[in-house]
Amino acid sequence: MPLPNYRDTFLQCLTTLKGLTAQSEEYVRFRWQAIYLTRGRFSYFFRGALDGASIGFSGQQIDLTNGEVSIIPARSVGLYGATFGLNEAITAYSGPQKSVIEVAHAFNEESEMDYHPEFFYVRMNLLHTASDSKMGFARDPRLRENTNLIFVGLEDQMTADLLEESDIARWVAQEKPMASTEWYAERYYYS
Repeated sequence: MPLPNYRDTFLQCLTTLKGLTAQSEEYVRFRWQAIYLTRGRFSYFFRGALDGASIGFSGQQIDLTNGEVSIIPARSVGLYGATFGLNEAITAYSGPQKSVIEVAHAFNEESEMDYHPEFFYVRMNLLHTASDSKMGFARDPRLRENTNLIFVGLEDQMTADLLEESDIARWVAQEKPMASTEWYAERYYYS
């Protein structure tokens, strides 16, 4: 069974992230984080939040050879996300580790082969502005949307096939859509 393809889910998340790099009329509140661990020298960390009148964004590039941290615009999450999208195979992680850094270390320590995966972590908590009282829920309900997912990028299909047959394949999603209390994309509910 081939690894499930999460490219469409990744692109949907990236599109939402790009829209969250400035104040938005679509959301009352939002909080998001994106971490891109590359197979190269640099990794990237992004954050954004809107809470009432308070809004803030940040982006950092970390040089993994010397630990130097540089400030980059939060809106560059779209550019670096597009770079991650160049991976030929994109699947999702569904194993037990909690942080994307722990996941990357586990992949490197547990694999007998060197797969050189990239990881793109997306966490978004969004409160939509529109309410739909026709739904019959509470008075003036608000639609919430949550995402908490680690995408795993493999540079070519041959590497993806090798990963699929390895012991660490147990850590990647085997079915689509992934139903998990820990890892999910675009989970909607009214509150």
